[in-house]
Amino acid sequence: MGKLTVIPGGKSAAQRFEALVLAHYDALYRVAYRFTRSSHDAEDLVQEVCVRAVPRLDELERLEQPRGWLMRVLYRLFVDLSRRYERRHVASLETLDAAAMPSAEHDAADGAAAAQRAERLDRAWQRLDKEQRALLALHDIEGYSLRELNELTGLKEGTLKSRLHRARARLGAFLQHEETASVALLAARSGGRP
Repeated sequence: MGKLTVIPGGKSAAQRFEALVLAHYDALYRVAYRFTRSSHDAEDLVQEVCVRAVPRLDELERLEQPRGWLMRVLYRLFVDLSRRYERRHVASLETLDAAAMPSAEHDAADGAAAAQRAERLDRAWQRLDKEQRALLALHDIEGYSLRELNELTGLKEGTLKSRLHRARARLGAFLQHEETASVALLAARSGGRP
C-alpha cells in the first residue's frame, strides 16, 4: 500500500482528521478497553490519543501506517496514566465477554458456569499489573508481533518475551488461585447445608 497523498484545498483539517482516525478508531478502542477493562476509561484514553494526534495531522497523513503511531501513543499514555493513578474498577457486566453470558441455547447451569469463569478471569486479569495487561492484550489478544511490540513499546525482543512469559505465568497463577477459592467457597457452602 502506498503513502497517502494529501490534496490541498480538498477537505478541512477536521474532515481529514476524522477520515484518518475513523479508519483506526475501532482498533484503538478495542485495545484501550483490553488495557483498562472499562468502557469509560477506554473512551477517555482514545480521546486523549486523538487530542495528541490533532496537531500532528499533516505528519500522520504522510505515514504509510498511521495505526502504529496511534497505537504507540495509546500504549504510552496508558502506561503513563497507570503509573500516576492506581484506580480500582468496580466489576460490572461490562467486564464480562459476550461469549460468557448465558444464551437461549445454553441451559441456566451452563450459562451460570460460563459467567463465573468470566468473572474469575476478569478478577485474575485485574490483579496483573497494568503493563502486563497491556502486553498480553496487544500480543496474545490483538495479535501484534514481537517486532510490532518493539516499535510500540521500545522494549527489546528478549525483554518482551520474558515479560510476556512472566505475565502469562502470573495470570495462570491468579486463575488457579481464583479456581481454588471458588471450589473452597462451594465446599464451605455445601458443607453447611443439611
